[in-house]
Amino acid sequence: MHKPSLIILLASMSILTGQLLLAQPTSSPTAPVEAQLLDQSKPIERELKANETHAYKINLEAGEFLNAAVNQRGIDVVVRVFAPDGSKIADIDSPNGTQGDEPIALEAKTTGAYRVEVSPVDPAPQPGRYEIRINEILSGDAYARRLAENKRKQQCVIAWLKNNATPIKTVEAGNGFEDLQPLKRVFKNVRFVGLGEETHGTREFFQFKHRMLEFLVKEMGFRIFAIEGSYSACQNINDYVMGRRDDGAAALDSQGFWTWNTQEVRAMLDWMREYNAGVRPEKKVKFVGFDIQFNDTGKSNLLEYLKQVAPERSSETETFFKVNEQKLGSIVITRGDKAKEALAKLKELKDQYNDLFVFLEISGARLAAKSSQTEYEQMREYARVMLQHIISYGNTNENQSFGLRDLYMADNFRRIVEREPAGTRFVLWAHNGHIATRDSEDAPSFPSFGSHLRRFYGKGYYALGFSFNQGGFQSREAEAKDPAKRMLLSFKANPALADSIDWYLAQTGLKSFVVDFRSGHRNAELAEWLATPHPMRSVGSMYAPGFEQQSFGPTTIAKEFDGLFFIDTTTRARPNPSVKDVAQAP
Repeated sequence: MHKPSLIILLASMSILTGQLLLAQPTSSPTAPVEAQLLDQSKPIERELKANETHAYKINLEAGEFLNAAVNQRGIDVVVRVFAPDGSKIADIDSPNGTQGDEPIALEAKTTGAYRVEVSPVDPAPQPGRYEIRINEILSGDAYARRLAENKRKQQCVIAWLKNNATPIKTVEAGNGFEDLQPLKRVFKNVRFVGLGEETHGTREFFQFKHRMLEFLVKEMGFRIFAIEGSYSACQNINDYVMGRRDDGAAALDSQGFWTWNTQEVRAMLDWMREYNAGVRPEKKVKFVGFDIQFNDTGKSNLLEYLKQVAPERSSETETFFKVNEQKLGSIVITRGDKAKEALAKLKELKDQYNDLFVFLEISGARLAAKSSQTEYEQMREYARVMLQHIISYGNTNENQSFGLRDLYMADNFRRIVEREPAGTRFVLWAHNGHIATRDSEDAPSFPSFGSHLRRFYGKGYYALGFSFNQGGFQSREAEAKDPAKRMLLSFKANPALADSIDWYLAQTGLKSFVVDFRSGHRNAELAEWLATPHPMRSVGSMYAPGFEQQSFGPTTIAKEFDGLFFIDTTTRARPNPSVKDVAQAP
């Protein structure tokens, strides 16, 4: 899901572009595969199957520096590097799925033959191909000169960031907008502001988004808040902020994501409700969701609608609405007879959802006459999102599934935009991985939500990534004893890896700031830094302490973000009492 970057294997080399991924020294396998000699002028492409390990050797002199890569072409691999004495130097597995480079950077401490092994990450993958290549080998002197030059460039970039930062006095809403005034220039010609996050559980990220919403609404006339949340259930939340229902807790519960069911988000909703109560109808702020997940609200409303306007379809629809398509999808990837049965059931289910959507689409005039045009169109959209969900999560290719979700979220958002008056301005909330503008060239199987918005709206869309250096956050446990009951835990993030984007921002010494990359003079060092992949932290809905180094994925700012918000130290978001399986912080 990310683009390749140079992965640094030795701490002494961490100022080069890349990701530090160290392993404790261990010996090589007891029965090693015979190693093939790598030639710098001859890349090797091969097919890799289940339970296979391919081995290569590279002869290096002490002090030489190796820059090599294994390019994944349809299979996710782990690369292991061994010293001449057989001790392991590192395991390399970037968070880029089945496509892209697993980069190798190695400073030879001793003279001899270094061994590189390539194995599938999945113990039973579909066969796929990869290419291993040597990009360059530098002498000790040349490598030392490069280190010195890279350090100089680092200092230039850090100085630019500090000099061009807009310091933020507080992330908490209700503290005025004096420090945010420079952002008016940044967002002057922007219609859609995307607010990202490196984790789904950082209190300060959520608080600053609340403050940004207040600023953009009161100072710049933004009118729609859109979130990576349930398309249908977020309408319950909109009813709350518009004053049409009073149970805010139930409305927030209905959207299904533990990620947003926090005290910080509830505080933002309460502000929206209070604000809306005191302004004219055209000034009110709507709350909408564009995600394809958690469709219970849509199913319930659509079923009641069918009972009124097409009762002959209600019984069959109610039956297939009860099938858990995500559970079927999890069975499909296990393979075997049960997987075949689940795949057949998914196909049947997909056909049923498709048939329902087609029925609603072609029967529009008749159904609208029995209800209203507005109600009919809403029900049709519920069915569209349900079909999107089963197409996406019923896909056995994980990368394609992720890509389809982002495509459908963007399509849903575009439809929301088209229903609003021309020029209406939107604030968007989603993970960095979604708001980023990387395109199909950078991620062939996973163009992001933000890349589609850039295609729809050009520079009218602004992607503001969120970053932090260290501190706490919450996430579901990845290494659960019972996968059916993953506890929501508090995790600690250590200071950012050297040479990561988060590290550069921390080196400014500023505790919290926004930096814009669209405007202002760029020196040559900054331009190069923005155009070069660097590691950046990215944590999804599950995490484990051992994931920290792997959570830094290669990111090219120039292709993904228009600006960044940074805060040095963070704490865990605070879940509401209704969230299940929560382990409170000690």
